[in-house]
Amino acid sequence: MLDMAELIPFPLHSRAALVRSITDDLEDVHGPAANVFWQQRMAGIVATLRSDGVAEDAIRREIFALQLAVQAELQRRAYSTAAM
Repeated sequence: MLDMAELIPFPLHSRAALVRSITDDLEDVHGPAANVFWQQRMAGIVATLRSDGVAEDAIRREIFALQLAVQAELQRRAYSTAAM
């Protein structure tokens, strides 16, 4: 009998266009609206990963890594703007 293989998606944090797109949007919204935006965007990504058959623990790791990448991009932009 064959065991099911674990599906490993291309890492979300390495999807530069995704990280930039989310960061661009977050620069335009603040406070509660930013929280709503984040929750809605992540819910869409989670739904896609689930429908693709990605395991819940892998989804959590991917979302956490994506969050770190977006935060790093926000900080990079803030520092580059401050240096000008």
